[in-house]
Amino acid sequence: MTKLQLLAVTVLAAFVLGGGGYLAFDALHPYRPLVQTQGAERVAYVPPIVAEIERARKLRAEGKQGDAQKLLHKQLRISGKRPEAKEARALLGEINTEMFFSTEVPFGKTEYVVKRGDTLWRIARALDSTPQVIMRTNNMASDRLQPGDKLFVPIAEFTVTLDLPNERAVVHTGDGFFKQYPIVAINLRRAIKAPITTKMKGVTFWKEGTMLASPTDSERAASTPWLYLASGSYVLYGVSEEEGVSESAVEISETESKAPNPDIPPRGIALLKEDLVELQLLIDRGTPVTIIGKKL
Repeated sequence: MTKLQLLAVTVLAAFVLGGGGYLAFDALHPYRPLVQTQGAERVAYVPPIVAEIERARKLRAEGKQGDAQKLLHKQLRISGKRPEAKEARALLGEINTEMFFSTEVPFGKTEYVVKRGDTLWRIARALDSTPQVIMRTNNMASDRLQPGDKLFVPIAEFTVTLDLPNERAVVHTGDGFFKQYPIVAINLRRAIKAPITTKMKGVTFWKEGTMLASPTDSERAASTPWLYLASGSYVLYGVSEEEGVSESAVEISETESKAPNPDIPPRGIALLKEDLVELQLLIDRGTPVTIIGKKL
């Protein structure tokens, strides 16, 4: 036997004996899966939007509303379908409202110098705003104007979507989302199957079952506003939290129902009173409104 043949036999024997040894070891020591060490905890996944919401809160507290606004817009584009997006929209709505009514944020506002013969209605109509928005922005206690007065006039071009399945009233601007308010009660004669496109028709104020004629600001604050839509006799009205909010706001009835509170219409869509008062500031007669009655 040559040296080469002897080497080949030796390698073959080592391979056979080694494989057999491994099989014997595996039979005597079967594989056991790794067991988690006692006391170790899994780290729960926290989506990035949660940390970004907190970051936006800090920016807002530091007076950097613009930075917080951009941050939340970005997160809603990325994670708009996550459950946490609801909190992000609520915070963004608060920031948008603060910036809209602030005289320290001139972006989106016109600085107007009052001229002789001007009225709030005339200024609002010329600059795409509303008298109520101008008064709140400039902290005016009265609608009286003096020539030379300087006013910041925000552009108030909004649209509203009443999303009944998701129980929310969403306000949009030309740039997108502005703010949303929860719908706390829905009492309609029949279900809305197809989206309805309508407009804001007008507003009245009620107290103790009586409609107030030409109410003062203090009377408005102590009364319940009703916002009328142009089609279908739909009414938006305000309620307090004490007047009761069910787990689901939706209630469709085929029979007449009479509300125990005389300041609440028998049929309509309810928001919290303070939310409806703010909504009434933002919109005016002719504001486009879409009612969504079922998920599309």
